[in-house]
This record gives sequence, structure tokens and C-alpha cells, in this order.
Amino acid sequence: MNRKLIVIAFLFLSVQMFSHGNLSERILIKTIEILENPNNYRLYYERGFLYQQHVDYEEALADYVKSESLGNSNKDLKLRMAEIHYLTEDYCNALAQIEIYLDVDSIDVIAKKLEAKILFKLKAYEKSIKAYRYVMNNMIDVRPEDILEYANIILAENNKNYEGALDVIEFGLQELGPNTLSLQLKKLEFLKEFGQVENAIEQYNYFILQYKRKEFWYYKKAKYLSEIDKPFEAKIALKLATSAIANLDSKYQHMTSIIELKDQIKNLESLNNQKL
Repeated sequence: MNRKLIVIAFLFLSVQMFSHGNLSERILIKTIEILENPNNYRLYYERGFLYQQHVDYEEALADYVKSESLGNSNKDLKLRMAEIHYLTEDYCNALAQIEIYLDVDSIDVIAKKLEAKILFKLKAYEKSIKAYRYVMNNMIDVRPEDILEYANIILAENNKNYEGALDVIEFGLQELGPNTLSLQLKKLEFLKEFGQVENAIEQYNYFILQYKRKEFWYYKKAKYLSEIDKPFEAKIALKLATSAIANLDSKYQHMTSIIELKDQIKNLESLNNQKL
């Protein structure tokens, strides 16, 4: 291409993009490379990935399609295209692309995870669970959000299957450690939903023992006990919440959150006394 046109293009793009930081600058530089090498599919793929990171999905997909039309047959291109379709909620095309990728590499954990998420969006829950089970069994760096997502898929397939969802949470706690807060909170939620009263109470006790600031957890436990018609036990938990507040330093006792908690305790005590 004529060098003068390249310079003009550079100036035009720089006005639009430099204000967006380093990633935009890299896109600009890659664009100049493409102007100089318009038939290089690798450059289109690389710019497409930069666009994807920049959340410019339409531009990213256009570059991926161009890269493919120029002869790019690398499997990673299909993964990127599947990601773009997923992010833009075009789930049918996302599934088509990820299936092509998995035909080449059927054991790739990242691709299987994306497949599971796509299948979930398409409400193919049984297939999604199967794909996610593979991910859980083979992923090296399992994250809390992966566990929570898997549990949600199980409940989407059967909204009464809290036992299966709890099994997933327990697996996550074994993998990530017993003090993973998001998983312990979800465990409490599931235990309550599943009607496992004694286990739910024990879960409240876990939080009370685990955290120094116990007053809020005593109140939450009391509220739950009151809801399940255990007013005597709720009364004890409320007294413990009040005692925990009394033991706080004075600077904490005047905090808005503590003042509000005192009012909540008072209101719950009044309601609970009616049940005694």
C-alpha cells in the first residue's frame, strides 16, 4: 500500500483510539501491519483477539472471519469465534464453532467449559452437566465461580436436586479449602432450601465460630430459627447477638450498621416473644 495512505490511516485511527489506552494502541499498530500485509491471516487473527479483549465483538468477529477466508485453519480460531458468539448471545453459532474445535481436541478443558456454558444457555441441561462434570474432573485451577456455576446447572436441570448441588459445593470445598466464603454461603443457602434444618443451624454455627464479628451471624441465626418455629432457640441467639454487640469497642457500637442491627434485634425479639 502507498506509504502516504498508511500515514493517513495511522493519523485517523490514532485520533479515535489512543485515548483508550495501551490495548487500543496495539490495535492501531496491528492495523498498520495489516495495511502493509493485507493477505496475512495471522495479523487478522491477532487483531481480532485484541478487539475481543477490547470488547469490540463485532470488529473481532469480522477479523476472525477474514482470517479464516485467507486460509487460517488453526483450531484456536474456532475457539475464539465460539467465544464471540457466546458473548453476543448467538448460542447456536457458538455451539457450532465449539463443536468443530472439540472434533479436533476433545479433551481441552477450556473448550469443554465453554461448551457446557453454551449448552446451559440453550437449556440442554443434561448435556451441559455432562460437559461440566468433565471440566470438574480435569481442571487444574478450579475456581469458586466454576463450582457455583456447575451447581446452578444441576439445579436448572432439576430444581429439586439440592442434594446434587450440595455434593458439588462439598467437592469445591475439598478442592479449594474449607474456608472458601462464597461456597460456604451457598452451602447455607442450599441447606435451607433443601430443608436440612440441623445442618443449616450447624452452618450458622460455622460462620459464628469462623468470624470475629459474631453479632450479625447470631442475628441471622436467630432470624432463621424464628422462621422455622424455634422461638426458644431464637431467643438465645438474640441474647448472644446483644451480648456480642455489648462487647464491641465503643467506636463500633456507634456505627450505623450496629445501630440498625440493634433495631432489627429489638423487632425480632418482639415478634419472637409472641411465639413463646
